[in-house]
Amino acid sequence: MENSVEGKYADNDTSLFSLENDSAFSICNPGNVASAQNKHLPLLVNTLRIADFASLLSGGYLGFFIHFGFHESIPDDNHLVIYLAIIITVLSLHMARSYDRRIIGSLPGQLTSLLAGAGGAVALLFLCGFLSGILGNMLSLWMLYSILVSASLLLLSRVTLHYHVCRLAKQNKINQSIVIFGVNEQTAKVIDALMRKGNSKVSVLGIFDDRAKLRETNTKLVRPLGTFPDLLAYIREHHVDRILVTLPIVSSDRITGLLKKLSTVPVRIDLVPNEMIWQFPRVEVAQFDAFPVLTVANRLVHAQQGLLKRIEDIFLASVIIICFFPLMLLIACAIKLDSRGPIFFKQKRHGYNNKIFEIYKFRSMKVEPVPEKEVRQASKDDLRVTRIGKYLRRYSLDELPQFFNVLVGNMSVVGPRPHALQHNAYYESMIVEYFARHNVKPGITGWAQVNGLRGETIEPEKMCRRVNYDIHYIENWTIWLDFKIILMTAVTVWFHDTAY
Repeated sequence: MENSVEGKYADNDTSLFSLENDSAFSICNPGNVASAQNKHLPLLVNTLRIADFASLLSGGYLGFFIHFGFHESIPDDNHLVIYLAIIITVLSLHMARSYDRRIIGSLPGQLTSLLAGAGGAVALLFLCGFLSGILGNMLSLWMLYSILVSASLLLLSRVTLHYHVCRLAKQNKINQSIVIFGVNEQTAKVIDALMRKGNSKVSVLGIFDDRAKLRETNTKLVRPLGTFPDLLAYIREHHVDRILVTLPIVSSDRITGLLKKLSTVPVRIDLVPNEMIWQFPRVEVAQFDAFPVLTVANRLVHAQQGLLKRIEDIFLASVIIICFFPLMLLIACAIKLDSRGPIFFKQKRHGYNNKIFEIYKFRSMKVEPVPEKEVRQASKDDLRVTRIGKYLRRYSLDELPQFFNVLVGNMSVVGPRPHALQHNAYYESMIVEYFARHNVKPGITGWAQVNGLRGETIEPEKMCRRVNYDIHYIENWTIWLDFKIILMTAVTVWFHDTAY
């Protein structure tokens, strides 16, 4: 075995694919990559935490001095408020995954988590200040200056972090170093998947397989770099972060023996599942009673029907109704003066688990007889829309009564938008996963709506995209995702003219 491993890997032709040097994914010769991921990533994460604490501390004090002047001294109570705000914000950023190693190198991911975490912290601080009465004793300009300074520093720290991550990635200092055991079509698909994911930051150090005959006949697909003993020897001499086992599930006896032997080396071992599992966006292994199970869909459905989501809905709906109640009264009067008919429009929709409920809106169209089985979607310059209805639909003010649906429990503030029963019957036959949208409560706004799929959906392709966005929301739900969607909705309503 002496020098056998080094000899096997010395040839550059052992690469599985020909890739550009600046690719996030690379296949490297052994010895060229001594992954320092376990050293650099924790350092980057901890540095970001310290930078965030310093940014928030600077923001709190600079905001005070900018407003009151540097000659003023800060009262003791205000010191306490600043430190409490820092703790809440850092915890909020942590819950929004700002310090997750999986997104530490992604600037869009960092900015998204910053928006959700910082936005959630500001909302919570305002709520605590309002309930405690502290907010009334503080000048809003101090808070505004503190928020602006803190936000600027937090943003700067993430841009700086992204610069350092890119620099370290080019030096292969934060790439995950992996080896693959198994030569088959699954191996090629794993490599292809890694190549397609531009921010994977993965380096493949080698591919191994015991079957000599397979190595001889499949050199066009992949050239394995050694046998199982070579793999063990290589791991003992080089740093490896993961071993991916790509053997087919039918080889269960072979996999069992292999995994027992691999457990003798201090490296994470991952068993790549059958390609059938790949079609599901999220897969989770859990212990169910006395045996493990593989959850492939709807793992977060019960959480979205749980207490936390319900508290969120009741709180947000109550705040909106209280704040907008005077406006709702004005809208009701305007509708009555503008055209004949009722103030509210009621329609049956499918809710959670396909249960039918009545949705409420402010009436925005003229009252006209419509065939029972026909439901026309509102289109641009629709003659049925009233004068006041045009503005109600443009700024989604016709949706305000749906917050009463939220209080009753028929709807959620965030979730897949409910469609008319006739539309559901039409699209069900065209889109297999269509009714997966009803695995949670329907929402007033949703992930599809803030991604450009608000308003009319005539083309089946557009509806299919909406369904995909809704399923993505269901499978990836968090409270912070809800908060992000609410913020994006506020921007979408005012700057995107797709509702009519």
